[in-house]
Amino acid sequence: MPVTLITGAEMRRLEKEAFLAGADPLIAMEHAAEGVVNHLFQMDASPSALFVCGRGNNGADGLAAARLARLRGAKCAVSLLGDMKTDEGKRNLDYLKYLGVPVSDVFPDHPASLGFTCVVDALWGTGFSGAPEGRGGEWIEKINLCGLPVLSVDIPSGMDADTGAVMGECVRADRTVTFHAPKTGLYLSPRADLCGERFVWDIGFLHTENGLEALTEEDLPRLLPPPPSTLHKGRAGRVLVLAGSNGKAGAAAMCALGALRAGAGLVTVACPDGIIPILQALVPNAMCVSVGDALSSMPAFDVLAAGCGMGLGQDKRDILLSFLARADRAVLDADALTLLAGSPFPLPPKCILTPHIGEGARLLGTDSAAVLADPVGSADAIAKKYRAAVLLKSAVSVITDGNKAYLNIAGSPALAKGGTGDALCGVAAACLSGAEDAADAARLAALRVGIAGEKGARRYGTRSMLTGEMLSLLR
Repeated sequence: MPVTLITGAEMRRLEKEAFLAGADPLIAMEHAAEGVVNHLFQMDASPSALFVCGRGNNGADGLAAARLARLRGAKCAVSLLGDMKTDEGKRNLDYLKYLGVPVSDVFPDHPASLGFTCVVDALWGTGFSGAPEGRGGEWIEKINLCGLPVLSVDIPSGMDADTGAVMGECVRADRTVTFHAPKTGLYLSPRADLCGERFVWDIGFLHTENGLEALTEEDLPRLLPPPPSTLHKGRAGRVLVLAGSNGKAGAAAMCALGALRAGAGLVTVACPDGIIPILQALVPNAMCVSVGDALSSMPAFDVLAAGCGMGLGQDKRDILLSFLARADRAVLDADALTLLAGSPFPLPPKCILTPHIGEGARLLGTDSAAVLADPVGSADAIAKKYRAAVLLKSAVSVITDGNKAYLNIAGSPALAKGGTGDALCGVAAACLSGAEDAADAARLAALRVGIAGEKGARRYGTRSMLTGEMLSLLR
């Protein structure tokens, strides 16, 4: 089953629908609490847990979890931010007190010195937005300073469940257990590192299609069927790479290598004369031709991959437009995107734009902060403005054609290195050569690079993996 990420509003709609159909809120809360407790005992086989609970439903989940943990033999205590607002919370609080679990309205100083081995964060959930205020913000700071492992309930307190925005203090979790489906903010957040390991716990609701489909390794066989046994290089895709300049031959090489590793049968690099010997040595499987010769006698190609290390200026723009005039399919990256943002020009019928956050901002005439605040909306706006599929690159990439959006959650910090974007451009071009839909090719390319990045990080290390090593693991 595809993984679907949902907003807080969609989760509340699903809850309302389930409760109207006869589901009991207390039973749903019990299921959620079971998930928290199971993960608590995974983190600590014999926990002494401080449950830090807010006044709403997230806090009620925390109280129910404290009760179940106590019944399973854990040592528990609760720091409660104020009077419970819901009937479910009040009932769980009464039951908890009946079991003799200490409940206080203060956060203890130095919890570790009192024998606590972990903290469960249940201050705020999917309804939270803005910045924590008052004692809640102070308690978050104390959670982060206590030096104990932290398990967050549904989402780290202080993080917006929809956007992942962190406007002030936010809990730094070692593990987050979210209910029913992942919340979009857990992956879109610029501070997704605050979530720690992310886990989903089923609480018995029907699943929904009203969300963002997340791409994972399980999707790859469906998106990338085996090639036919009769395939030959002329039918495996012909990619023309317009890239490279003095001092940036590597960008052209990574793009060409990406296309070849992704399955393109024939790759030709059009570049300045002076770097052809370098490229012939770096990518011997690719053919090379000077830009001038390519303009006078254009090589046969199915997809144009343009922009990587190409350079800027009116002369580069004129060259790019000459190549695009002969292209039905194209992938534009790097300098080609900057030229497009400076003065838009017509794009081929099937085209993929692959901006990073800064390039996305230039394409929209805004700043990086605005794009980071709403990457899905920004990618959608780029797609509609330029009438192209968009692969907005970040730790979690957004892929959209302006109608349906996807998130690629496969990846690793090991990909945060110069050359990765150039390689992705080539991979996307190879994927586009045989695709009916540009957005399908973009999400396949993002997923393949993300999976290779994960494998490369395990083999070569997160800091030391090079782009060529990642491409050697491409599926």
